[in-house]
This record gives sequence, C-alpha cells and structure tokens, in this order.
Amino acid sequence: MTTRSPKSAISNKLLTTSAGDTEYTVPANSVFTVSACTLNNTTGTARTVTINVIPSGDTASADNQVATALPVAASGASPTTVPGLVGHHIEGGGKINFVADAGAAVSCLLSGYLTQ
Repeated sequence: MTTRSPKSAISNKLLTTSAGDTEYTVPANSVFTVSACTLNNTTGTARTVTINVIPSGDTASADNQVATALPVAASGASPTTVPGLVGHHIEGGGKINFVADAGAAVSCLLSGYLTQ
C-alpha cells in the first residue's frame, strides 16, 4: 500500500558554502514532492543561494541547478519563498542541495510530501 505523508525535510537549518553539503536526500523507494521552500537571511547583508535538484547517482552541476544565485534580502525583510521548487518530484536517492554565498547566514525551511 502506498502512503503519502507530510515531511519537514529541512527545518530552519543554516546553509553552508560547500556544494558537497547535501541538505536533503530522498529515501530509497520513495518520492519526495516539494510543497514549500522558504529562505531567511539572518544577517544585515543581502545574500544569494544556489539550488540543485540532483538525480540519484549524480552530483551537483550546472545541469541540475534550478536556481542560480537566487537573491535573499537582508535580515528584516520578508523571507524569500522559492515557488520554482514547488511541485517537483524527486525520486529515491535524489537530493536537494542548497549553497549560500556565505556560511551561517541563510536558513532554509523545506517541506513536502513523502510517498512510499
């Protein structure tokens, strides 16, 4: 029997500057469907974030970037929503990777549904 459950994939985690830091890996034999993504800058300087949706067995590259240098306003402004991710289906073993232009500056909240 297939189940579809709400999933908080990333809960306000501060992003890093390393492309190797995968923020969420979809469990095997599952599909993750993105329902919302919010980025919040905790510093007084505007920042950018690059987002990759990486197929299983692949690595982050220009081929799987869904947002490149997405602007995130300085602290005090409204958080940045990422509607371009909503509705994406990521197969088991696939990854969503977020890289900020400065470490410990931007937090990410990513939620969706996990179908198993």
